[in-house]
Formats: sequence, C-alpha cells, structure tokens
Amino acid sequence: MSLSINLDRIVTPMDIARRYTQSAPVDLEAMARALGIRVDMNAHMSDPDTSGLIKKSEGGEYRIEINANDPAKRKKFTLAHEISHYLLHRDMIDRAAVIDNGMYRSSLSNEVERQANRLAAELLMPEQVVRKLWNLGVKSIGQLSGIFHASEPAVRIRLEQLGYPV
Repeated sequence: MSLSINLDRIVTPMDIARRYTQSAPVDLEAMARALGIRVDMNAHMSDPDTSGLIKKSEGGEYRIEINANDPAKRKKFTLAHEISHYLLHRDMIDRAAVIDNGMYRSSLSNEVERQANRLAAELLMPEQVVRKLWNLGVKSIGQLSGIFHASEPAVRIRLEQLGYPV
C-alpha cells in the first residue's frame, strides 16, 4: 500500500497568516485566532516594562498577553511581534515562554529578536499593500501610520526596509 500526499492541500501557519495581509489595517487578532492562539490585549503584567509575551499552556494551547498600559499602536506591533515568534520560533516557545520588554528584547538571541521584529513589520505593514498605497500617492508617514494603525517610527523603519525615501 502506498501513501499519497497532496502537497497542494497542506496549509502552513505562514499560509494562514498571509491570508490576513491583503489589506490594511491587518486584523492581527483574527490572524491569531485562525492560528489557534488566544490573545489578551489588556493583560496586567507583573513587570510594567513587559510589552508582551507568548507561552504554551500545559494543555498545548498558545496564548499571547499584551500589556494593558501600552498605547494602542504599540499593542498592535507587540501582537505582530508575538505572532512572529509563534510563526518563526515555536520550538523555543514550547520550551519556555517568550517575554519581550518594551524594546522587544527577550532572553532569546538578538538575531531571533531581529527576525521577529522584521516579520512583525511585514505582518503589520505588508509589502504589497505599502507599495500599492505608495504608488497611489499615499507617502505621508502620518497617513500611513493611520492606515496601518502603526506608530510613525515603525512606518519610517518599514519604508526604509522597502527602499523608500523617508
């Protein structure tokens, strides 16, 4: 008996995430739900410098907690950052919770944090949407910040990553 696998039917977590990056603002909470992650956007952190964390429960469920005291745009980037850890570093989360401070640093390596920050920017401000808006004449950092619900510094960094003059 031979086993036949149709690779076209395999859906990865990254495939699920991409479904939500076709328009702005990206619905990160819906993305997290589709990935099977529970999200608390108003968590009370024991350390006020903690922006967010992702952990796996004993029952196998993933949970993201976002600091209730952070501003809305910071919360949104933090959620994208924690989803990025799930997509890129799930094996590390399975061993221990990943806790990020206000500078998106954790006990993980700087390279792992850079990877999560880069993917977070892509999830929050997808390249094809940024390029489409830019080509339509939306070039103001303030306007883009409002459209993506991202901070102006995050928009500036994203534009630089994509090679646009800032």
